[in-house]
Amino acid sequence: MSLPLRLLIAFVVWLLYFLLTYNGCRDELCYACGKEGEATTKVVSPAPDSGVAAIPVYPIYFKWSDPEAYTNENFDSLRQEVLAGMSDKNLLKITGMYFEEEPKPEGYDNLGFARAEKIRALFGDAIPDERVVIRARTMDEAEGVRENPFSASAFEWEEPEEKVAETVEELDDRIIMRFPFGSTQKEYDPKVDEYLKKLAERVKQTGEKITLTGHTDNVGTETTNVQLGMERARAIKNILIGDGVGADQIETISKGEEQPVASNDTEEGRHENRRVEVRLIKKQ
Repeated sequence: MSLPLRLLIAFVVWLLYFLLTYNGCRDELCYACGKEGEATTKVVSPAPDSGVAAIPVYPIYFKWSDPEAYTNENFDSLRQEVLAGMSDKNLLKITGMYFEEEPKPEGYDNLGFARAEKIRALFGDAIPDERVVIRARTMDEAEGVRENPFSASAFEWEEPEEKVAETVEELDDRIIMRFPFGSTQKEYDPKVDEYLKKLAERVKQTGEKITLTGHTDNVGTETTNVQLGMERARAIKNILIGDGVGADQIETISKGEEQPVASNDTEEGRHENRRVEVRLIKKQ
């Protein structure tokens, strides 16, 4: 093969390599900068053999101590899915979640409410304000959440006549029992007694521990509400002890008015805040 031909082949190979490399880099740069000036975010999972933990990709994600709602490329699909649940009269309950150690932002009772407002803004005018209910809820802190993005949102469509809080509400990580204004006695509801009996039977067999956290609305002083929250937690504890659970398996805590899940500006919201949260801790 002549020298000119070898040089020509080498040039063609180099040119192909350059074009492939350039296009790859250009695509990455365009994605990082966004199209037409729009900010775009992408969380990339490392290679399986890289030894680096993968970061989950959420449609909406948050960062530690930051109320801002960040979105990924799959947010549009989530948005369409949520909007598809809207009927003529139902309400969208948007729950923003937060960790106890995260600071409270100015103007909000907790970071959950601030996040819920940011999430609500992502839907713009697609949902009228009067059809949105803002809620907040704590989460258990998991390893790595202070350094990595995490999910902290939930959506639920509910009919207007069902928006009054139920006496017993079952969530994925806790059970909520609500109380009348100023009372340390749970509201009468057979579901409460039924649940507590089942819970007692379970922990007697498994040895799990129970954490009961009492909460109040913001009516009254902070000191009074801490005491009231504790009395509510102890009232549930006494029922469980009566059903045979050992006192050493139950921990009672009071947060008073510190962790509202709804606005205290309405009676409905105050009713949701008067509660005891029941959580199970697996035996070590």
